[in-house]
Amino acid sequence: MFDTDTMDHLAFLEGRWIGTGPDGRPFYEGYRRVDRNTLVSERYEDATYAKVVDGSTVTLEDGAIISRWGDYSWRADDVRAGYASFAPVEAPSAFTWRRIDDDTVQVTQRWTDDAGTEQTYALELKRTK
Repeated sequence: MFDTDTMDHLAFLEGRWIGTGPDGRPFYEGYRRVDRNTLVSERYEDATYAKVVDGSTVTLEDGAIISRWGDYSWRADDVRAGYASFAPVEAPSAFTWRRIDDDTVQVTQRWTDDAGTEQTYALELKRTK
């Protein structure tokens, strides 16, 4: 069971970030806490952070922390200072956020391919000033 104090452990994500996707292209994200129970993630069109083109939410609901992006959803299975792990509910993969330092977060996705082989992909988000 998680509570609002657990949501405070996600504070390391708050702010604006740049990452590089699997295609080698940069992407721009921002995370903000809109209330004690909700963290909003927004994907931006470019480095101006002016136009939101996609987004997701992480919410505390009845003792569970749920991440939603479109039709996909995940449930937190471990949240502590600087770290959060989410298992798929209605999604093809699991993911984690791990704080490396004040300006770096590692995002790792884990899934099983069609042959049944476990796969991982990790990238770093760098905080923008």
